[in-house]
Amino acid sequence: MQQKKYYISVGEPWNFDSPDGQNIINGVIVKILSAWCLLFKADYILDFNGVSGRVLVLYPRHADSNFDDLQKDKEYLAVNGNLLTEEYNEYMSEDYLKEKSKFVIIGGIRK
Repeated sequence: MQQKKYYISVGEPWNFDSPDGQNIINGVIVKILSAWCLLFKADYILDFNGVSGRVLVLYPRHADSNFDDLQKDKEYLAVNGNLLTEEYNEYMSEDYLKEKSKFVIIGGIRK
């Protein structure tokens, strides 16, 4: 599952624009930490009101879904996304990632 290309369709902010076009962020899944926390690395630096980085910490938007659904070949999962505010390393815990990230998007992750 790791390093497989995915993209995020951004619903909020509604006017988001990237090098890939309006409301699209292309990248790869770096790691699935748990059924409720996934790390996504964009192909480019993202900037949301002065907060910038490449790694998004994603959480399922709905209580009845989780990232196990992606591993079962589900095509789309609604997410809330936080932008990691410091350099990512593989030893960061889920709690640390939550503390060191800022909520920036609502959208969905797709293959």
